[in-house]
Amino acid sequence: MKKGSKIGLIVGAIILIIAIVGGYFFINDATQKAKIVEEFEEIQKITKSSDFNMDQLNQKTGNIVTSGKYAKVEKAAKTYASDVFSTAFEIRTIIGDEKISKILTADNYESDGPEFTETKQYLSDTKNKIEELKTKMLDIIKEEKINSYIESETQDSYSIELYKELLKKDIEISDTEKNTLEQSIDKVINMLSIEEEVINFLIENKGKWKVQGGQIVFNANDLVVKYNGYITKLRIL
Repeated sequence: MKKGSKIGLIVGAIILIIAIVGGYFFINDATQKAKIVEEFEEIQKITKSSDFNMDQLNQKTGNIVTSGKYAKVEKAAKTYASDVFSTAFEIRTIIGDEKISKILTADNYESDGPEFTETKQYLSDTKNKIEELKTKMLDIIKEEKINSYIESETQDSYSIELYKELLKKDIEISDTEKNTLEQSIDKVINMLSIEEEVINFLIENKGKWKVQGGQIVFNANDLVVKYNGYITKLRIL
């Protein structure tokens, strides 16, 4: 048998192996990408649920199901998702605090008035916290901030592009949507500010009002007008 025929067989075998290996990596890449997309579809389902809670989300974002460069993309995207929704969840929790809805009630006027020491501290702390979370949220959704999650994981151009493709809608969020988000948070801050004005008004006029029959009663009509003015401002927010 001639040497040339042996060389030809070996070359053919090498070509076959290269083709198989290439095919494996192509399939593997597609599988890994599909896994990431599937993970984020599940994250969307969790966060859009009416009974959404952070435990469910943390379980999903804390579990990396891909490997290699795809794991870096998945980790970066999930860290971003976790930061966005943990911040949103904090804001929702504060706004949903039952205590907020009871600030301007006869029960609170009786229990904490006329100095309202606890109420004033609560309002101040709550406003500061929401302001802090608003700043944090608006920073997170900036394009450069979103991109920083993947850039801190890898400088591989393919991975960065895949990450940007995955979070395309977030990266390209419009100024209108950002303004809507900011305005919705500001509405809560404005509400708390008006409630602070009411409490300060009651402190300044202590001795000129009392709780009677589950309602606040003033001893002068001009005070009634001013108080009702604050309540009207709250209702039209």
